[in-house]
Amino acid sequence: MFDTSDIFSPGQLSICLDASAGSSGKGKMASFIADHADNWQFCCNTFSAQAGHWVKLDDGRCLFYQTLNSCAYSDKYEKMFIGPGASIELPAFFREMEENNVDPRRVGIHPLASIIQDMDGAFERGEVDFDGVPRAQHDGTMKAGSTCHGVGAARARRVLRRPDLKLVRDVPELQEFVCDTSEEIMQRLDKGQSGLFEIAQGFQLSLMLKDMYPYCTSRNVTVAAGFDDMMLPVRYAGNVILNCRTYPIRINSNKYLDPDTGKHLTWGEVEEYKAKGRDVRVYEGDSGPGYDDQIEISWDELTAQGESPEPIIEMTSVTKLPRRVFTFSRKNLQQAIRYNHTGKKMFISINFANYVDHAMSGSRGEAHPLWQTGALTPKFTKWFKENLQPVIHSTKAIVKFIGTGPLTDDMITLCGD
Repeated sequence: MFDTSDIFSPGQLSICLDASAGSSGKGKMASFIADHADNWQFCCNTFSAQAGHWVKLDDGRCLFYQTLNSCAYSDKYEKMFIGPGASIELPAFFREMEENNVDPRRVGIHPLASIIQDMDGAFERGEVDFDGVPRAQHDGTMKAGSTCHGVGAARARRVLRRPDLKLVRDVPELQEFVCDTSEEIMQRLDKGQSGLFEIAQGFQLSLMLKDMYPYCTSRNVTVAAGFDDMMLPVRYAGNVILNCRTYPIRINSNKYLDPDTGKHLTWGEVEEYKAKGRDVRVYEGDSGPGYDDQIEISWDELTAQGESPEPIIEMTSVTKLPRRVFTFSRKNLQQAIRYNHTGKKMFISINFANYVDHAMSGSRGEAHPLWQTGALTPKFTKWFKENLQPVIHSTKAIVKFIGTGPLTDDMITLCGD
């Protein structure tokens, strides 16, 4: 039914990234692209463990990635490369290798990729100082809505050339994976191979995006920054799949702590505490603004607008807290296209069509041409024309994919105008 081979070109990396603040279903998108093309040979990433990507397949598998590419379960790639800009959490890496039954010979990791240590997360949670010494409570990175996973602290240790920085080359159990990822990737591309490059989180979280700082992550989330983190020249940059969602999100502004231990609680734990009459300390932070052409709404409002028979609410993949949700922003998409264009094709993927109209849930197939098909409901077509069509006309980007549900193949592919 599907064919995504037009995403790939010989000698180039095709890039998949999120236009907004993450959680756009990019794992689903990368999985879909990889599953339905046979003209690519390898994949790569520079993920950090504070971001997670879900892949849910028709056969019932539900896979969660913090370290490996979202196609790690597949037998299509010859090799998967983790670049020097990655920050690896060892338990997550080994869990993913086991769950996906990955042959270690198919994975290469750059020796300078960093390892997240316990003291990195503890510093960001305000429990210790930067040397890992317990001290009076401080804000860490909580105030700006950080996940407090330790990624920023680990990155700072690298910048400061700290002796307590731990790298992949320092970990005995990772030595079988160590290789010069940059050189191997360039050799493959020079031979005419094609690769898939996933960039984690979302453009709106870029460290140096002036309208969003300091409510951001610890690096830029752009094609250029991704190539820098992979230590690759941008001449290999190919087509871009810019993934967005009908209702963008940000993580929860607040943190919920055990008043005695300071432990960060998931939403489920918060509800358990309340049910038992136990106190929960709320740390009030701010995970940042949206754009001025969007508004923050509630999950109840979204459920009603989409006419879903079941309440819709999302939790963050790593911290397990309710996300904030916003209406769509044309300004965000236009800006993301401008900052991430490689001069090749710019494909747009729009996920969560079923949030606009529940009747779209699980729809699959090819629509050609777009406006002469029954694949899209009138309600979603109206949303599309109001929100996406003006951006497409002004930027010449190509809307290629519409995600209609959580499964990889819950997808409508668009052909023509």
